[in-house]
Amino acid sequence: MITTMITGAGRGIGLSIAQKFYNEGHNLVLLVRDNNQKKQLEKNFDKKKISIFVGNLTNYTFIKKISKKIKFVNNLINNAATRNDKEFHKVKKSELDYLIELNFKSVFYLTQIITKKMVAKKIKGSVINLSSQLGHVAAYNRTAYCSSKFAIEGFTKATALDLGKFGIRVNSLAPTKTIANNDKILNKKNRLNIIKKKIPLNEFTRKEDLAEICYFLTTAACKNISGTSIKVDGAWTAGH
Repeated sequence: MITTMITGAGRGIGLSIAQKFYNEGHNLVLLVRDNNQKKQLEKNFDKKKISIFVGNLTNYTFIKKISKKIKFVNNLINNAATRNDKEFHKVKKSELDYLIELNFKSVFYLTQIITKKMVAKKIKGSVINLSSQLGHVAAYNRTAYCSSKFAIEGFTKATALDLGKFGIRVNSLAPTKTIANNDKILNKKNRLNIIKKKIPLNEFTRKEDLAEICYFLTTAACKNISGTSIKVDGAWTAGH
């Protein structure tokens, strides 16, 4: 049985990814932020096929706890992240520290721990890092966020080189604006229309589409794809 670990699995993109892999028959290790998310997942999925860990990925002790309880996984989906929309001079140290801890350092540590287990078990696994088009191009008032996602893109390429000899593949997924919560369509309609006009295909990314691509990247069809960023951006970055 194939086991897939997904961070930030309690809502939005992470939940859609979890649903896709569950539908494909995988056992799941789901990392979520709070007990309410855990209870909802337990209602939606067969408890025999999932393991759920509740905690904060910026806490290294929590990551080590997971390490002790999980023997191995075949796929790791690093999805958990946060954002910061402040102008450069207004970003506080505490905000930057938290964002880098979650968006980059937790990905580094968890990937390090999980791929060590893959190597020990001789598992030719797959790691997928949820990045962003803002890991490829910059945007106003996104200095902290862009920094973290550019770091993810560099990390993806470097780990693909280091882990290739073990048959472990590492790729990133870089979407444009994704509607993870339908309430945002109503609350920020004008803002979303401005963003949409910048996308040549005139479409936002759907969280369900990202889930499909994540799953595809773990299949045999992608056995020679590693160190690559799949841009799901409607050609936004093509002109930059």
